[in-house]
Amino acid sequence: MNIIADNGFYEVEYENEYYEHLEFVRIDHICEITYVTLKNILTGEVYTFDTDRIKRFRKIMKVMPTIKENHVADSSSYSL
Repeated sequence: MNIIADNGFYEVEYENEYYEHLEFVRIDHICEITYVTLKNILTGEVYTFDTDRIKRFRKIMKVMPTIKENHVADSSSYSL
């Protein structure tokens, strides 16, 4: 399972349970098993999932970057 650890919100179906509004916390590799830890942003609950037992993993939204771009002219030809 390929999990990209970037900013965003996820939905997970795990052992016939459905989890949503999750954000990535970390990935652990313990005894040849990969675990992903996600936190529900609404309730604050933290879940750790065995990646081999996840039935569905879907990114639902990308978080806007915290750095705002400055859209000022980049060359002197656009200056007054």
